[in-house]
Amino acid sequence: MIKIVMPLIFSLFLSTSLFAEEKSPWSHESEASVVSVDGNTTSDSYSAKQKTSYKFDTNVLKVTARYLRTKSDSTETARQWEASLRYEKEFSDLWSAFIQHGAESDSYAGYTQRDSTDIGGKYFFVKTDDKNFFSEAGLRYQKTLSSSDGETTNSTMGRLYLEYNEKFSETVSGKMWVEYLPNFSDSYAYLLNGEPSVSVMMNQIFSLKVAYLVKYHNLISSSTEKRTDTMFTTALVAKF
Repeated sequence: MIKIVMPLIFSLFLSTSLFAEEKSPWSHESEASVVSVDGNTTSDSYSAKQKTSYKFDTNVLKVTARYLRTKSDSTETARQWEASLRYEKEFSDLWSAFIQHGAESDSYAGYTQRDSTDIGGKYFFVKTDDKNFFSEAGLRYQKTLSSSDGETTNSTMGRLYLEYNEKFSETVSGKMWVEYLPNFSDSYAYLLNGEPSVSVMMNQIFSLKVAYLVKYHNLISSSTEKRTDTMFTTALVAKF
């Protein structure tokens, strides 16, 4: 855990000193986590996550990445990674359009690599300093390499995403998101994901976050594979 947290803290203080004098078009959020995984695998592990965005005029570029690896008695029991690049064009304060490409891997959940390209729109139903509620809707082209038989599957999917976040007090905030991905190529192979979380600020940069991620894939490749993976996370979060 120290190997993850110390470089994170050092980079955060360095970046904060560089951008503290004026508002920067850059924004950054990092997490260092202690994770309890339950589902296809059950173990304790460490993970790291980051999200960086750059805004120029009405354009926004976002880069996200996440990595998780777990070992139990020197044997790897879980390994996940994902990364994505997103371009977003804002047409008003309430709505925008985006295109995104990402890749992810979770061989213990049935796929060695999954590449996804999304295009769609984003609309805010509520947008205030203390409360946000928005939706994203669009299409996804997905290419999946199975870890069980090595076959590659191409799918055309829809995507509906809802997110609600609220600041309850000066130090406590909460967020809930749900994502539904119907598969137009195989109606049985839909995906459903969601995560509630609560964050408590320690200062202007650091906060503690508790989250519970649920990932459901309806199509399984074997009788021993579970459809639902859950991840309970306690994370140190830095945002600036």
